[in-house]
Amino acid sequence: MSKRVPSSPGDRDLNAKAMEALAKARKMRPGPERIEALKNAEKLRQAANTYNYLFSSELKRPD
Repeated sequence: MSKRVPSSPGDRDLNAKAMEALAKARKMRPGPERIEALKNAEKLRQAANTYNYLFSSELKRPD
């Protein structure tokens, strides 16, 4: 089995997309579109965190 790499290009892409989405959402006027943009930014952040966890070197196979 190959060793997992904690900071792969996909990881950086997800983190960057999450940060960009959050910054964009914060600049929007209050309203339903801003709420949806903030929710989507949070989903991206959660996806980045999940990716980081799944591909971390600390996560080990069950024995």
